[in-house]
Amino acid sequence: MFAAVVIFIIIWVSMWGFYKFMYPRAPKSMMPKEGDVTTPRICNFCGHSLAEYRGVVEHASPVINHEANATATSAVQLDKTGELFFCNYEHQADFHAGKTYC
Repeated sequence: MFAAVVIFIIIWVSMWGFYKFMYPRAPKSMMPKEGDVTTPRICNFCGHSLAEYRGVVEHASPVINHEANATATSAVQLDKTGELFFCNYEHQADFHAGKTYC
């Protein structure tokens, strides 16, 4: 019985160390700060959800002159505030370039 308990403790400690090594904490600079909005939003380009403070919020204008932007924006539902939300600046640039996410 003592051997089983010792083996269990050894396995538990080694797995704890493995997870600490494989999945470290994020740096403090990536954590939300006071006043950040942490509610999840849906990216208008890829459809994935992300906390608002981690993404890019763009105030969309109701009139769009570019044909590529008009087709891309017409397919996307703007939220009540008329803002577009993107995971990163690359998704924002791809959205305005008229590309689609596969």
